[in-house]
Amino acid sequence: MSTAPPKKRDGGKKEARQKNKRKKADDNMKRNHTWQSDDFRKVVHPGSYANPAFCQLFNVTLPFYSNDSPPATAKKKVAFLLGYLGTAYSGFQINEGQRTLQAEFELALYKCRLLDPRNFGFPHKYGWSISGRTDKGVHACAQVCSAKIELLPEQTLEQVLQELNAVLPSDFRVLDIVRATRNFCAHTQRDQVRYQYMIPSLVFSPQVKPLLQQLMAHKEPRPPNNPLTRDEIAQLQEALQSYRVTPEQLNLLKECLASYEGTHSFHNFTKGVPPTEARATRYILSFTADEPVLHHGVEWIPTQVLGQSFLLHQIRKMVSMAMQVTRGASSLETLRQALTKECRIKVDVAPAQGLYLDMSYYTGYNRRKQENPDLDDMDWTRPEEPAYQRWKDFKDNVVMKHVIEEEAKEGNFLKYLFLQEYYTEQSKHSEESDGEAEDN
Repeated sequence: MSTAPPKKRDGGKKEARQKNKRKKADDNMKRNHTWQSDDFRKVVHPGSYANPAFCQLFNVTLPFYSNDSPPATAKKKVAFLLGYLGTAYSGFQINEGQRTLQAEFELALYKCRLLDPRNFGFPHKYGWSISGRTDKGVHACAQVCSAKIELLPEQTLEQVLQELNAVLPSDFRVLDIVRATRNFCAHTQRDQVRYQYMIPSLVFSPQVKPLLQQLMAHKEPRPPNNPLTRDEIAQLQEALQSYRVTPEQLNLLKECLASYEGTHSFHNFTKGVPPTEARATRYILSFTADEPVLHHGVEWIPTQVLGQSFLLHQIRKMVSMAMQVTRGASSLETLRQALTKECRIKVDVAPAQGLYLDMSYYTGYNRRKQENPDLDDMDWTRPEEPAYQRWKDFKDNVVMKHVIEEEAKEGNFLKYLFLQEYYTEQSKHSEESDGEAEDN
């Protein structure tokens, strides 16, 4: 005679909780790179120059440092303020088979003997952390990373800064180095982050559509990843570069950006996040558009967004939706509906080339570390400080200049407009091939 299993007093809740816990652990493992597992962390990261195959792939020869009699050093926790152009890299985060900014920076640390050779290729061994990832084609003026480095007794951080800049590529600069507390983490202790996105006013010209229609009459179909020829880009630039945004358009753009402020569900402005997930909800402190500025005869509108953290593609999709409304291809009501959990809508991504990480903030850390008065604040907003001047110089003379020159050469915003008018259904290719500066 069979007996029924005893009823569980908790109604099976404990088993369900354990099942959910195991599922979350499995999902986290799938989301992370395979190397993050304990077994793989025992070998050199495949995306590091410490890996011989990676050196061979990019034709890099490492200096040899013997471990027999290493110099006497003291290990110190520091934070680096970094500026770079992302055009030549496949993003910041280290990745197998791709040239990344993290790999270049680790190589520079190794060349300057700031890493123990035994830790080269093992970021977790020297306490590596990064404030936020940037992806392909995106630049930064204020990326913050933290690590434990080996310092000689008389070696100053100013000397370290100069030594690193001497071995880093010319499009990658160390703007400041600050001593940090032992438990400092560049990612978890960042309070807020500000990104800037530059919009050329020509995207709002009423002549855009008729000019693109003339081009469509000459050649069809076109590849969605590169729909315009160099000659066509030059013709469009000549016809549109004198356009200046109207006061009505600028006010509408500002109204669109202001609609993002506050707490909303941004499931429509990212990739693969349903509205039911808590991480879809984000808080935007401010999203503003400054007065237009002229660069080489072309008018640009600087926009700035300040938030605690951002989802993948979020900023570029917010800008794309705002541009669509301002140029009359969508409505302000549609934008506002897209911020509600009930609405599901496809939003394309704006070009990565207009976006860069502008400033990182560590207000809470500065307040909590007051028991360590010998450590400097992580505040790069004070004009009297040398680090601020280096940040501003890199922003104005390197990043801004590059954004403008890159658009003149590549016409990325014109390609974006073409896809919006004719290949909207195929523009997903752009979303998959380009990255952005938001946190994932």
